[in-house]
Amino acid sequence: MNAKPASQLPFVLFQVKESLYGVSSENVREIVLLPKVVGIPNAPADIRGVINLRGNIVQLVDLRVRLGLPSAKVELDALIQLLHDREQDHHNWLTELEACVRERRPFKMARDPHACKFGRWYDKYQTDNSLMKMALKKMNEPHRIIHATADEVLRRAEQGDVKGAMELLADRRSKELAELSRLFDESRDILREHHRELAVVMLHGDQRFAISIDLMEAVERIPEESIGPLPTGMTTGDEQLRWRIGKRSKTNQTILLLDEELLFARGAHAPGQKN
Repeated sequence: MNAKPASQLPFVLFQVKESLYGVSSENVREIVLLPKVVGIPNAPADIRGVINLRGNIVQLVDLRVRLGLPSAKVELDALIQLLHDREQDHHNWLTELEACVRERRPFKMARDPHACKFGRWYDKYQTDNSLMKMALKKMNEPHRIIHATADEVLRRAEQGDVKGAMELLADRRSKELAELSRLFDESRDILREHHRELAVVMLHGDQRFAISIDLMEAVERIPEESIGPLPTGMTTGDEQLRWRIGKRSKTNQTILLLDEELLFARGAHAPGQKN
């Protein structure tokens, strides 16, 4: 049986950030959970390193970086650091409240749990990870109680009951703050354990290489009549012919179709990305 023309072959569709991309299945050999990546000294930023696939060493292109986006690992590290910082904020908050009582000076930090840095982040953060949602939801009560502590502690201090104020602070540290810290730890562990990138292994000539993706979407044919070039001006020279736009027939979603030669080429850039 004759092989299908490339134009009739389905595309492998996947997500990177919130966008949908596709590559011709003609060039895809397999899709695997991303194994350990070994970095290469002085490699271009979009060459993340190499991976070992059953004894074969394969170069890994960080597709996010190639597309001018932050690396998934960089985003993960930044989120974990943010949770460390927001946890430390609440240790510092109680320390400052205690200092204000001892030194008899006004307490100026946020008392509204929605007004602190963590509260503002929490109110906007969205995730599809059910375990992460649960851990964050559990933070509500200890976080609220910690912030409510300021009014009661300062009231006791104003009435001359400094000892009672200190006892309440000690109680909050041993209970609510300890629980909040435990939940911050749990959230960071969930992020690490559920960070699962995939690698699409592709063929360029007789050489294999891989691209990192966030989520596999589907393998399906894109109607040939719905595929066209990018708008003029988004790329220049030969790249204008290599980047194409397509649409899914069922959902009408826009897909950026990637050329394997451009993905393999070192120093290639996404549309609109400057050198």
